[in-house]
Amino acid sequence: MAHDEEPLLAHPPTAEVAHHVEDYERFTKLLKYGAIACLAIGFLVVLIIS
Repeated sequence: MAHDEEPLLAHPPTAEVAHHVEDYERFTKLLKYGAIACLAIGFLVVLIIS
């Protein structure tokens, strides 16, 4: 994960940086699940069209 490469992400020095790290984790989760949902919808559309 990113925290293995960046010690700043594993141990944020201030509360503002810690909040940013939490936002980053939520954003990457949203991106991952959004991509999975788009893939599933794409498969359904292709299934309906063919």
